[in-house]
Amino acid sequence: MADISMSRDHSYGLDGAKEKLENMLSGFKERKPDLINDVSWSGNSAVASGKFFKGTFTVSDANVAVDIELIGFAAKMAKGMVREQINKQLDREFAA
Repeated sequence: MADISMSRDHSYGLDGAKEKLENMLSGFKERKPDLINDVSWSGNSAVASGKFFKGTFTVSDANVAVDIELIGFAAKMAKGMVREQINKQLDREFAA
């Protein structure tokens, strides 16, 4: 079960939303290379993994969903901060 689950509706269509999600994930990886080890895509879903988490990011023609599993006590203690950062980025990329 995911420690953090959230979603956003959007009006960008599947391709536009997938491009936005790809840019968001590559931006995370560029800004935090010490935390994010890998991002791999399969169809309309990406799995990102790192030192303290494993996340699934899924895009459809009308919605983007994020499920994050936090790994370790320190990561679970930072759950609120992680949720806030992901919320901010989703709000920025998928504003209504």
